[in-house]
Amino acid sequence: ALSMDGVLGYFDNSHIPPGGERHVGPVVHDEPVFVAVGEETTCVGQVIGVVVAETREIARAAAASVLVTYDEDASKPPIVSIKAAIDAKSFYDNFCAEIRCGDADAALSGAEDGVRVLEGELNMGGQEHFYLETHQNICIPGEANSEITHIASSQALTKHQKSISDVLNMPASRVICKNKRIGGGFGGKECRSVTFAVPCAVAAHALRRPVKLVLERDEDVLTSGHRHAFHCKYRVGFRDDGTLVALDAALYANAGNSLDLSGAIVQRALLHIDGCYRFPNVTVRGFPCKTNIPSNTAFRGFGGPQG
Repeated sequence: ALSMDGVLGYFDNSHIPPGGERHVGPVVHDEPVFVAVGEETTCVGQVIGVVVAETREIARAAAASVLVTYDEDASKPPIVSIKAAIDAKSFYDNFCAEIRCGDADAALSGAEDGVRVLEGELNMGGQEHFYLETHQNICIPGEANSEITHIASSQALTKHQKSISDVLNMPASRVICKNKRIGGGFGGKECRSVTFAVPCAVAAHALRRPVKLVLERDEDVLTSGHRHAFHCKYRVGFRDDGTLVALDAALYANAGNSLDLSGAIVQRALLHIDGCYRFPNVTVRGFPCKTNIPSNTAFRGFGGPQG
């Protein structure tokens, strides 16, 4: 790739400035900016490096010519589905949640006369944000390469500023982030856009010249996360007159390979689970599942629709 006419360079983990953070994330810094040689990739689409060229066409051709070799660990089969995560007990344990009110176990055990119990399971699939404009970033180094201007189709420029500042080891006051219009977002450009903004900034800082990074639609859909798929196991107690007595439920969300905002999304789902109804006895639990798909993220409703 580097020998192709018009290619300006290849940039990866080794180009992060001394003292710069190598991981980012809105709550927990558990996402590598670049997966370094010898490190583990945890999903398809993780950023290993970026090729920069004079034109978009040359850059794409050069990137396609790069051969990446992986060693597969047979002892760690990928976890893709919620069911596989439940079987493996693969959760973000510190971000599981529970809400209790009254005594659901007693109400559902038959201790109260006339209470019928309905139980079952249901699945809710994920959803692509499909904003009109894909993730786009322009990074322009400033005076003496000690500052940088970043223009992005993002809903969360503060997150961009903080992450670029941390990774480039540069004061936040020298990271100027701008946005003229988002091009659609719906939550999909709140946190996941940082995944593409920071590598663009690293490349621009290393080259000392402006760099633009634009995702094709297929790349955007593959790598930038979706609404969380959910699985629910529930028991509902009710009387013949329709009175609701108790609810016991467990919600499992496919969070993906990093936490992102999944903890808060699961909490919101639990808070919405009773809808407009009143259950005097409630026990509901939420589990963000750690899986090997690109990290899922905010989507309009933020767990409310799933709840």
